Amino acid sequence: MNRVILQTKRGFTIVELLIVIVVIAILAAVSITAYSGVQTRASNTQTSDAVKQFIKAYHLYALDNGDYPHATGCLGEGYPDPNHYCLSQSGTSVCWGTGSATSPAINTALKPYMNGKVPSPSMQGAACGTTTYVGAYGYYNSTNKTVTVYMMLRGDQACPSMSPNVTTVGRAFMDDATRCYYILAAV
Repeated sequence: MNRVILQTKRGFTIVELLIVIVVIAILAAVSITAYSGVQTRASNTQTSDAVKQFIKAYHLYALDNGDYPHATGCLGEGYPDPNHYCLSQSGTSVCWGTGSATSPAINTALKPYMNGKVPSPSMQGAACGTTTYVGAYGYYNSTNKTVTVYMMLRGDQACPSMSPNVTTVGRAFMDDATRCYYILAAV
């Protein structure tokens, strides 16, 4: 008795392969989007945590010295060129919109009040028109002896609360950035 054995070649059809490719592409797109959101939140948290430390240091400095440091400029370390300007990602050098040079005097004055380590705000850029802003900025007003601390967060964010000693909190949303500012009461 002769048996005939039929051999069939099994494999995937083109339709099945296309379905698998589409599913993988969808999963990749969802993962990339979720990862980007996590990165933005982490960078914003890094900046707001650094600003909280600076505000506490400003208060401690004022308690010891009777006034805030008489310096204005970018707060923290890690800016692209700390001896010149705070940012030059889009050709405009700013940390929150002033074009002001970094003042190492602020960081030097406040460093002892932050356990000897100056925090670094995130260098994640936040777009506003043709300019990209990063980080945090401290402005000393010699007329009314107050300090205003600004920070840039990426996206439309709520400004986090900082301290019971902060008298005013303001917020402005511009393009892809939220600018938060905090006025520290006169000492």
